[in-house]
Amino acid sequence: MSPASPYRGLAAFDDSELDALYFFGRERDAEIVVANLIASRFTVLYGPSGVGKSSLLLAAVARELRRLPEQPLVAVFSNWGKDPAAALAETVAQGAGIEPGELFETVERAQAHRDVYLILDQAEEYLTYHDGADGFETSLAAIVNRPLRVNVLLSLREDTLAMLDRLKAEIPALFANVLRLDRLDRAAGRAAIVRPLARWSELEGDSVDAEEGLVERVLDGVGAGRIELGTGGVGMVEPNGSARGIEAPYLQLVMQRLWDVERGAGSSTLRAETLDALGGAGQIVADHLERAIDALTPPEREIAARLFDHLVTPSGTKIAHEASDLAEFAGASEAEVQPVVATLARHRILRTDESGRWEIFHDVLAGAVLGWKSRHDGERAVARAREEARRRHRRLGLLAFGALVGLALASVLALFAFSQRSDAREQARVAKGGQLVASALSLLGSDPELGLAFALEGAAVDPTFRAEDALRLSLDASRERAIYDLGRPLVALEVSRSSARAMVVDADHRARMIDLGTGRQLWSKRVEGSAAVFGAGDRTVLVMARGSLRTLDAETGAPVRPPVELEFPGPVEQLVASRDGRTVIVIAGKPRARAFALPSGERIGRIKQASRVTAAAFTPSGRTVASAGIDRTARLWDTRTWVATHVLLGHVGRIQSVAFDGTGSLVATSSTDQTARVWRVASGAVVAALFGHTAPVDDVSFGPDGVLVTASADWTARTWRGNGRPAEVLVGHRGAVTRAAYVSRDLVVTVGMDGTLRLWDPGTSIELVRTQDRGPSAPRLRAVAPVGGAVAAADGSDVRLRAGGTERLLRGHKDLVNSVAFSADGRLLVTAGRDHDVIVWDVASGEPVHRFEEAQSGSVADARFSPDGRWLVTAGPSSTRIWQVADWQPLTYLYGPTSHPTAAAFGPDSRMVFTREENGTVRRYVCELCGDLDELTALARSRLRATRRSITDVDRARYLG
Repeated sequence: MSPASPYRGLAAFDDSELDALYFFGRERDAEIVVANLIASRFTVLYGPSGVGKSSLLLAAVARELRRLPEQPLVAVFSNWGKDPAAALAETVAQGAGIEPGELFETVERAQAHRDVYLILDQAEEYLTYHDGADGFETSLAAIVNRPLRVNVLLSLREDTLAMLDRLKAEIPALFANVLRLDRLDRAAGRAAIVRPLARWSELEGDSVDAEEGLVERVLDGVGAGRIELGTGGVGMVEPNGSARGIEAPYLQLVMQRLWDVERGAGSSTLRAETLDALGGAGQIVADHLERAIDALTPPEREIAARLFDHLVTPSGTKIAHEASDLAEFAGASEAEVQPVVATLARHRILRTDESGRWEIFHDVLAGAVLGWKSRHDGERAVARAREEARRRHRRLGLLAFGALVGLALASVLALFAFSQRSDAREQARVAKGGQLVASALSLLGSDPELGLAFALEGAAVDPTFRAEDALRLSLDASRERAIYDLGRPLVALEVSRSSARAMVVDADHRARMIDLGTGRQLWSKRVEGSAAVFGAGDRTVLVMARGSLRTLDAETGAPVRPPVELEFPGPVEQLVASRDGRTVIVIAGKPRARAFALPSGERIGRIKQASRVTAAAFTPSGRTVASAGIDRTARLWDTRTWVATHVLLGHVGRIQSVAFDGTGSLVATSSTDQTARVWRVASGAVVAALFGHTAPVDDVSFGPDGVLVTASADWTARTWRGNGRPAEVLVGHRGAVTRAAYVSRDLVVTVGMDGTLRLWDPGTSIELVRTQDRGPSAPRLRAVAPVGGAVAAADGSDVRLRAGGTERLLRGHKDLVNSVAFSADGRLLVTAGRDHDVIVWDVASGEPVHRFEEAQSGSVADARFSPDGRWLVTAGPSSTRIWQVADWQPLTYLYGPTSHPTAAAFGPDSRMVFTREENGTVRRYVCELCGDLDELTALARSRLRATRRSITDVDRARYLG
């Protein structure tokens, strides 16, 4: 059967003779993978999303293996549905011509007569949807570990590589043979364009070629980082700006589109002129989704927008769902959803997986879907604004008609026409500003840095209150402060407590010391696993290298002591050192971890889990150790006896990390069950459960004052207040966030599989005023207006107001009034009460202007205006809040009270806020968001310079149309 085209678009090449004939550009990669599969019992193949792993395995590797003289059984498997063990057993049984049974038993029978190669593709789906309780991992480990004639290759996306850690316990040689599939280089990309055309001409007898200029133009257009479809782009770019290879899916999509257009016009040459007419490579890729959306009716687009909310996470990860679940998410019937998914499937936007669930057709479309969804939401907001403008125009039209009837003077007509033209220009400017603002607001949760850039431009185009508000909200959501691209996936992080330095370990097991102020690498060393940790006082570093423990100078990386030989089984994965540097725990992929005294190297204790130890941590005093394992428990150990004191039960997934707070009284754990938990060390009782992540939580760490930060495979980090309540979501990484830690009270560092180290404002920092500072005065039950001489006094639940010679009784509170205060101009009065409410009154009329119902969670102790009249601060039982006077909306919480806030007030500049608490603590906060438009603009420009973020042409096309 002849193909319709020599190109595949976004569809993967399949395991067929025809697909193999048209698969070019990966010949050398196929040789390497085949050679490794033959030589090694277990191989891990990983690469960036969309690099073409499935096509390589199906169209090249599997077919090359089947051509071996011994004619092995080759099974390619990617059906990660409800029972992957049974599905894989069925696949193997079909290939071997035997009856299926239990997975291990089926494979054992199949290999009795010939070699077996198992190629497990798209394994990230298994790691995402299964927790290992189904027995698949145990069966796979038995297949790999026992002396069978079976070799296994496991393929997965680079951003999920860290999730493989859960298999280390059962497959000790898990990372013994790891291959990375890079993007196509330029020569391979050229072969993927030209050689399919030659093969087409050869097989079909229909000569078709491509202009040389077209080939180069396409390669230029689909270089990694040149096409950005997501909220922050899918391509990675070297620090010097050179592209990292060719994006194979985009190349195939562009060539498929060119083929369709040229062949539809009867042309036998693919021309650069046609590429230009289609808007270039970037526009062709962007149009792929747009053509599908254009095929939907307006009501269907609303359904599609709601579906996309659940098929793609804000971080750009695709998720599969049953049709019935999608209908429920969309708030529509299955009959209404069916034509939508059918249309999107016909245009290769959606597809069903082997379990029948709907998912995004290809990983690279996830970003495009997020972009369209953001633009769609923004356009709806702009459309509403424009409809209001049209209504105003219609009213103007009626007025104009009346004027024409009443006044037939030409001069009046000319003046009216001129005013209409000016009004049209003004409306266009307002509409553009509104569209920029709407785009900024739509990006608050997915790409706040880009949203900040849109808000900044929107404020310049149309400096309205709404634009200022969008700029303020974007600044509040924008937490990124610096980005350093280190070029390789980063899997471990250690932060110095004494200097602004961090030690990271990448996927190639190289430890690097990084200056956090500049991003400069101070030194690097090869280590085993991720075994690198700061020693005593952070002056030294302990690393495992070449089978021994080595002590290095933290500043230079030079050896400072002779190597120490430690006795432990298997390859070392992690080191955990006590704060005084006298004890080190070695984790080596076993149910037991061993503790050694330094510098002697004597073994002094062991830590035993029911299954493999995954993490450990010391309290600051070193008297207690916490350990965690894949058995879903954490344990606390007394280091004097190395006897377990508590078992922490509650997680339903394997525990990934453990950490103690600064006092040693609390311990935190993170898990693949998408949560972190905080426990009390003395009792082992749960203090708080941290919910919010949508993928495994790979790391948790305490900061000052008991705050926490977590890192997750959902591409985000999150900060949490000391009571376990969420603070901020740190959005920006383009892959799994593997580690996170506090550098100081107001700075967090994260590293991830995208190869970047990022610095963030955690949104949890507080600033204490020295004890001799006076702080705000106590709330007043009687106040005199600074202007106008009005007097207000609390009288139980009422307020007596005397103004302009008249006295009024202001009734509105349902309980005692705690404070009264006037605005600086004397026009407004604010009262706070025990009824949890705050009321703002008009002094001239005595009428309420606004009522904040439940302004705080309890009795409101104080409420006062800022001197510039723009803000209102309220003090409640557990927090202090700032509100905007312009629209009475909340601006921010002021974090940090250790007891009830009893008073709050602004400083003379309306930027500084002072609070006093019941225990006498006085705190000072700087409200950066309280500035005027000029101040906010300067702050936004400063932040965008630091993160090097700007609006690209692709961003404009995507969000502004």
